[in-house]
Formats: sequence, C-alpha cells, structure tokens
Amino acid sequence: MKRALSVVLAVILVLSVAITANAYSTAKYQNGDVNRDGRLSISDATEIQRGLAAITILYEEQEILADYNLDGSVNVTDATNIQRVLANLAEAPSEPITPTQPSTEEKVDDIVNIYFTNNKSWTDVYFYMYNSTSEVSNGEWPGQKITNYSVNDYGEKVYCGVADTSKYDRIIFNNGADRQTVNTALSKASSGFYIESGKGTSMVPGLYAYTGADAGKLVTTNLEYSSGYNKKIWVWTPADYSPTDAKKYKTIYIMDGQNLFDADHSDNYGGWQVTDAVESLMANGGRGMIIVGIDNGNSKRDSELTPDIGDVKPIYQKEFGVRTGKEFSNFVVNKVMPYVQANYNSSTLPEDNAIVGSSSGGLESFYIGMENMDKFGHIGALSPAFALFDENVWNTYLGKYDFTSSKMPRLYIYNGNADSVEKELYADTIGMYDRLSNDGYNSDKITLVLEEKGYHNEGYWRLIFPHMLCRCYQP
Repeated sequence: MKRALSVVLAVILVLSVAITANAYSTAKYQNGDVNRDGRLSISDATEIQRGLAAITILYEEQEILADYNLDGSVNVTDATNIQRVLANLAEAPSEPITPTQPSTEEKVDDIVNIYFTNNKSWTDVYFYMYNSTSEVSNGEWPGQKITNYSVNDYGEKVYCGVADTSKYDRIIFNNGADRQTVNTALSKASSGFYIESGKGTSMVPGLYAYTGADAGKLVTTNLEYSSGYNKKIWVWTPADYSPTDAKKYKTIYIMDGQNLFDADHSDNYGGWQVTDAVESLMANGGRGMIIVGIDNGNSKRDSELTPDIGDVKPIYQKEFGVRTGKEFSNFVVNKVMPYVQANYNSSTLPEDNAIVGSSSGGLESFYIGMENMDKFGHIGALSPAFALFDENVWNTYLGKYDFTSSKMPRLYIYNGNADSVEKELYADTIGMYDRLSNDGYNSDKITLVLEEKGYHNEGYWRLIFPHMLCRCYQP
C-alpha cells in the first residue's frame, strides 16, 4: 500500500514559485539555508522540494533563501544545485545569475534525492550504492550512514540521502548490522522507499513518490475487442498534462492494466505503482508521460498474450496451445493507440511510445514492438516468457529482421532468478539477449538486467520499472 509522507493535499505539483526579492543572503542566514539552522544541508534541498509540491509553505524569508542559483525564482534547479554543492560537484553561486528563457527539452540532473522511510525503527540507517557493471560503490559496506531525517505523520523517521545516478544503479538500505533490503534498482525515476515485506537480509522495499499526494488523473473506458467483448483501458495523465501543449506527451502502453494503479486492483497481485516512477522523475525535473493500461485479468490472458509465431514446446501445449497474440497486437495498434492519440495529447512518433509487459505480457510486448517498429520505439520485456518457444521457432521468426537497422526499437529485458517461474525463464531470457546481440543488435539499444533475488511478481517488476523508464527514454 502506498504510504503518504504528510497530510494528503489535493494539489498539483508547482514547478516554479515567484519571489519578490533576490539576494545572496538575508541579514541572518546564508543563501540556501532554507530551514534556517545555520548550515547548508540536504534538508534545505528537501524543504525546497516540499515547498514546490505544496507539502509545506515557504515563508517570505525562506523563499529568498531558496533561490539558490539567484535567478529570481524558486524551482527544482535550486534544490538540485544544493545537492551538487554538497556532493562537491559544483561551487556555491557568488553572484546573481541572469535568467534565461526556459528550455523545452527535459533536463533531469543525475544527482537526485533518495528518501527512505524507516518504518522498521532501525537505530541507524545506511545507504549502500554501487554500479552493477563496474562494481564501483559509495564506500565499503555498509555504505554511507544517513543522519538527515524528518518525521512523517506516522511518527516514522524519513531519511534523505543524495545519489549520483550516473555512477550507481543499485542501492541497498541497511541498519549497519543484521537488517538490509535486497538489491534495488536506482534511477532518476527513484524517489521514496520503505520496507514492504521480508525479514533479515531479504527485506523487499516498497516504492512511493516523495511529492505528496498523487496529482495525476486516472480515467477508465471500455473498447470493443475484435472477438466480441469489451476490454477495460486505463489512461493516466500527469499533473503537468496539457491537452493543447505544442509538445506532445510520451506514452507508455502496459499489459495487465488491472495491476498498474493503486486505485483499481481486480485481483490480489498488487500494483506496479507506475505513476510513482513518473512522478519521481517529474520531481527531478523530467516531463510527465501518459500511461495506458490494458486489461488482461481474465481467463483469456494466456491466449491473448501468446503470439502465434510457431508451435510452443510440448510441455506448454495444454496451457498455451491456443495463441491469439496477433489479434491482441492488432487491438493495441488499431484500437487502443488511435483512441489515445485522438483523445489525448499523445505523440505519434515511435521514439515517444513504449510497449511494456511482464511474463506472458513481456513476450507479447516484445512481439508487438518488433512487429510495429513504426509505432513503438521502446520495448520493456520484464520476466518475458521466451521459454514457450524452442530455438528453431525463434530462429525462423527472428530471421526476418535486420538487427543492424537503425529502426530497431530500444529494448529493455529483465529477469529474476529467485523462484521456480523466474528460474524457468532465466536461461531463455539470457539466450534471447545473446541471440540478438550476436546478430548485430546495437549494444546502445539493448539492455539486459538480471537480479538473482528477483521473484516473479508485481513487487519486483515495480522495483525495476523506474530503471526501465529511464533506460528507455533516457531523459
């Protein structure tokens, strides 16, 4: 369940707060010392972000101090610049900066705030960050001890640390002794974490967006499916959504829409909380995206999410013998996409559209994306069921593509290895990555992420989604 950090406010994220004065310091405090405790710290950057999200109020003197880059307004750049100075990546401004015309391009800094709600009452809290490829870390285990915290409405301490996402892509929260979370993806779309489940060294973190209450809008509709029944479609628009903005919005189409949003679960699998990732990215300077969920929560799921590219392996014939994935693909491309693009300010450019799914949905997303490169420039295949088909089927199907072509979509593949289902899929997922790479798929366009402790459930797909979001769109 998503945990709020403060009293729920029905507000829209404010991107800029006007101020009436511009000064390097007030009579008592140095520039940037928003909480007025006599020193510049991560808490000051946090206060700016909380003010922008209307979680707290910045009073007149605080607004003056919050204009850290001295450009005449308070915005997310001020919080980012404080983080950079504290991380010794920049120097404090010494004179006012001449305001410039805001760019229409996204500028998401690599330096982000990471919040950890200590809902297990650990005596100490450490952030251990590392790079899964180079193994560079932020120090010896247990990492950096975090002492900056606030207290939420539940009486829990919320710790804040600074993360450089250009250096680290994994994070482990721990108490410096006998309690820690599993390895967790770290990205510019990461924001808040807490302990959701588990014990000892196998605790699984949950996610939330450290921006206060959800500010986006979720709408549901039903579209006629070609086989004669309706499918439920969810469309979420972010807080910064404008139906008339000249720059159209990137859009993500995701299978199993019934498991994506907190507001509507039709089963007990839990949600991906995809909006938290987008809201976290927005809090770090990114632009909002439209999320479209497509219902697959019925008895026809196995059939609809299995493409008919050949016979499945005999062991899967009973469950996946009927394959109507082409029909489902046509529904997405010819019904869902036109509906969204006609009723929302959604971009029609392939580089602005992604197709994402998990398990059978990961297989179907791969199929839809490959079959419709003119529609989708990004594919997210999480725990994909590549194992349904043998090598001969895949060789025949993939043989029709030129993987050296610049038209190939950006592909993100993920697999865990902690339970029986993930283990069953693991080797074929690696095999698919190797096959595509060996056949010339541009290495800059294909990402493989393996997590040994990852399970085949929404909790782990939820954790990897923010990383996939950033790797696909690279804001």
